[in-house]
Amino acid sequence: MSTAAAADEPLPELDLRLTQENLEDLYEHAPCGYCSCLPDGTLVKLNQTLLGWLGYTAPELVARQCLQQLFTVGGRLHYEMYCAPLLLLQNQVRELSYLLRRKDGTTLPVLMSAVLLRDTNGQPLVVRVTLFDITERRKYEQELLRARQHADEQREQLARANEELTRKNEQLSRINADLDSFVYTASHDLKQPIDNMTGLFQELRRTVRFPDAEAVPMLDMFAEALQQILSTIQGLTEVVQLQRQLEQVPTETIELRSFTEEIVRSLQQRLSEPAATFALDFQAAPTVRMTRSSLHSMLYNLLSNSLRYAQPGRPPHVRVSSAHVGNALVLSVQDNGRGIDLVRYEQELFQLFRRFHPEVAGSGMGLYLVNRLVNQAGGRIEVESTVGKGTTFRVFLTTGIPAAATSSGPSNLSA
Repeated sequence: MSTAAAADEPLPELDLRLTQENLEDLYEHAPCGYCSCLPDGTLVKLNQTLLGWLGYTAPELVARQCLQQLFTVGGRLHYEMYCAPLLLLQNQVRELSYLLRRKDGTTLPVLMSAVLLRDTNGQPLVVRVTLFDITERRKYEQELLRARQHADEQREQLARANEELTRKNEQLSRINADLDSFVYTASHDLKQPIDNMTGLFQELRRTVRFPDAEAVPMLDMFAEALQQILSTIQGLTEVVQLQRQLEQVPTETIELRSFTEEIVRSLQQRLSEPAATFALDFQAAPTVRMTRSSLHSMLYNLLSNSLRYAQPGRPPHVRVSSAHVGNALVLSVQDNGRGIDLVRYEQELFQLFRRFHPEVAGSGMGLYLVNRLVNQAGGRIEVESTVGKGTTFRVFLTTGIPAAATSSGPSNLSA
């Protein structure tokens, strides 16, 4: 049926009983309270709704009490000092909040509106008052107030927690700075005596002959121990120096392919048979933004570890790639080497001086340094590894800058 046709239909006949409302009954049992009072507040008329709210009868109030006497003490003061003068000034007030005192001593929250009527001479004659029960509204307002107070308390607790966290972070920063200074000083002070010992030992081996056949392997073991000490001292110095450099060197946008190829070339000069191969794929994310020295140390350590821990009898193959995952740039270094038993060593993977293949020479500082550099850049590392099959390191960097894939497609490099 169309709208026009519906509009043409006659409306149902109006029940005439609805037009015959009793005005007195409508006043007495209205859904709000009505009362009339003299300009001084003396009550002259109240409807049954208001009397029912208050618990009084009309004779108990009419000509016996004033409107303001129905309010609490605070409400009475407000009425006399604010509401009554305002009525005289502008002949009406709207939606003033008061508490009515019932006969049983309880209170009822209401909103009051009032109109002042005047006689022909302009003199105040009568005040007509309308009162609305706002009990539910008051409960809602109180609930909102409690929720706001709770939110304020939570905000204060959070602010205190943040202050405490800031204080602890500052304390940890000072401790780390002190530790770095101690490590740097200790490694610097130890290096000279160890260098002297190394020189003296080399001179000893050159000039002294030992008749005991067992002396030669012992000398070799001593030389290896000296070299291990030197390597550890050098690693500690490198960690602290690199940390200090990162605090001063700004970040920059680095083209990954050429940067990684340079590292690969430097590693290839040290390779022994069998030859290693490298696959580079930076098509998905050609550039990264971070400090150049930090990226160099991170990639150099991961790539050199891939070669150092190659599986015996299997030519090393290393794949380096990049991708965007959410808001992070992910650098992946995957090898086919010995692998790491993560079930056993996962919690110790990035600890200082921790080594998982004692048969391979190393200082146990590479992964520690990589993890520290990644954390410094605001990133994180994920590791997947299978013993005898290889390891994949994924470095998530939030500083990565998306770039169009133009000139960093897959490439293969061989030693």
